[in-house]
Amino acid sequence: MYSKNGLIVCLGLLFLLSIISGCGIPESANNAYDDDSIIVQEFDTYRLGPYSLIRINNEISFKYGNFYGAYTVFSLESEEDAEVKFEYNSKVDSGDFKAVLITPKKEIQNLLIGNEHGAETVQLEKGIYIFKIVGRDANGEIKISIYTNQNVDIISSD
Repeated sequence: MYSKNGLIVCLGLLFLLSIISGCGIPESANNAYDDDSIIVQEFDTYRLGPYSLIRINNEISFKYGNFYGAYTVFSLESEEDAEVKFEYNSKVDSGDFKAVLITPKKEIQNLLIGNEHGAETVQLEKGIYIFKIVGRDANGEIKISIYTNQNVDIISSD
């Protein structure tokens, strides 16, 4: 009788342990910050705690907590060679954070890293560009304004 109860307790603990270990950070999300091969993937891999994402026209405000991985915010589709200007204000309270633009050739251009306030103009060739944010245990907020011409469409990821 005593060993039967011990077996039930062991099985219960094993069950709880399997549930708890399944709630961690996915390996790819944990390693994304330093691994370009994860960032350029077409699908996102991330874990995100409390957050808010507001997009009004060409302005984006994103507050994030416990952010790990790479998350697509929007894509830009350029019908021909064009110019896009990004104005940004990034405030990182803790962890590592960056915003990147992925070219149609799967090359990564860092637009900002950590705490930055400024603007950057990027020359686009015809094709689809992906704007992603990438974090490692990051907490903070970012505001971005995008200025394009009529040859560039901003496509929301949601």
